Amino acid sequence: MLSLRKTWMVAGSGLIICGVIGMLQPSVLGLTGSAVITVIGDVIYAASVLLFAIGFSREASIVERRPLGVTAMAIVGLWPLAGFILTRLLALVEPSGGSAWTVYGYLSLLIPAAAGLLAAVQIARADAVPSPWRLAPLWVLGAYAVTWAISQIIFVTVRSESIQAFADMFFMLGALTSLAGTLGLGILALVLDARKTPRSVDVYTSR
Repeated sequence: MLSLRKTWMVAGSGLIICGVIGMLQPSVLGLTGSAVITVIGDVIYAASVLLFAIGFSREASIVERRPLGVTAMAIVGLWPLAGFILTRLLALVEPSGGSAWTVYGYLSLLIPAAAGLLAAVQIARADAVPSPWRLAPLWVLGAYAVTWAISQIIFVTVRSESIQAFADMFFMLGALTSLAGTLGLGILALVLDARKTPRSVDVYTSR
């Protein structure tokens, strides 16, 4: 029980920090500061997701340390950092764009989506997280899917010269779904951790 509570507290706090970092804008920090903060956030996110996957003990792992679940969560956690590094490398190799960017574009959609769905299913099938909260990652994925579908529908149905009018809406939807996957899940982990805190026991002395 102690290792489980410690896992949720540390990893949940990490996700909350990632959510706060995600709200910092380049306009506030500058491009250089934003890049540094992004890397720090990606490292904290990777460490938090990996901690949720592995736990301080087997019982503390939200996927019960099943190889498939741990692998999927490792990909989910490490992909933002890997994507940051890959885009910088591609910018050096093909600064004007090219086939490598096209391949990366498809991979950046397929890999996180597939790994996220697999990880969410593994969490839902495990018994570590109480019901119905074990479905929370699936809810977040659903929010991402709805956001993506809305943006695609607008791109297809709206004239190109009118797309700019929807920029603020795209930004707001993207920010909300991103916060749901970091700040939202982090707060949920801390709430569930607090619910597992043993209640004090009244001790009655004899008179």
